[in-house]
Amino acid sequence: MIRLYIVAGLCLVIWALMARAELTAARADLARVEAKAAGLEEAARFHAVEARRREAAAALDMELQQGAGADAPLSDYLRLGAGRVWP
Repeated sequence: MIRLYIVAGLCLVIWALMARAELTAARADLARVEAKAAGLEEAARFHAVEARRREAAAALDMELQQGAGADAPLSDYLRLGAGRVWP
């Protein structure tokens, strides 16, 4: 009878160690997934900021090309600078 208790106790210890190893692996997987999710959220924020910046740059470009005074003659210095910005 004592042997049965010893075997049962060893089985419980082995089961507990296996469960602990699985829990550790699951926690590592969770940490990896959370880190990836945080990276994707940061990338989405960056892309949103970049899209707003591109929209603002496009609006400024249109204003400079079509706004009031856009058809006024430029000095040679400004004409050369504008030629580099808008080839």
